[in-house]
Amino acid sequence: VQSCPIYERMVIMEQVKLSTGYKSIAIRDEDDDQVVTVLRINVADAQTADRFAHIIDQLNSISARCDVEMKEWKENHTDDQLTAGDTGDAIKVALDINSIRVKYLKEIIAALDELFGEDTIKNIYGDIVPDETALFEFVEQVIPVMNNLFGRRFEQVKKRYNTGRKGGRK
Repeated sequence: VQSCPIYERMVIMEQVKLSTGYKSIAIRDEDDDQVVTVLRINVADAQTADRFAHIIDQLNSISARCDVEMKEWKENHTDDQLTAGDTGDAIKVALDINSIRVKYLKEIIAALDELFGEDTIKNIYGDIVPDETALFEFVEQVIPVMNNLFGRRFEQVKKRYNTGRKGGRK
């Protein structure tokens, strides 16, 4: 039997256990209470709360951002193109306008996936682009959990690094 040098070094090696800061949030289906995905969030990352707040701002401003871009789109098209009597042209206009909205929704989905893990939104809603209502519902449900996780982290930090602490003693 051959010995493993790495294992032998690990046995005599000092060890330190640290919290990585990652916490899990189970997302359950409202109808059957089955877990559809698990989000992983790093509460030790000082930028996590800012990134989440930025996503909320993006959601809150999606309508205004779409309106601005739709106005620009309409300015670049003639009245004849916008009020075409042909059903095919009318559908094309509607699709062009909707694609602007979808673009902003995809940006928000990408930001949520970056924050909570790849395919977070796909795991919850399937292979679709959920609308603003679905994304708002998701964020509104996650906000209290995030507040709780970050509140606990803040309390841990406050307890560890209070002004009365001496050296390594707590």
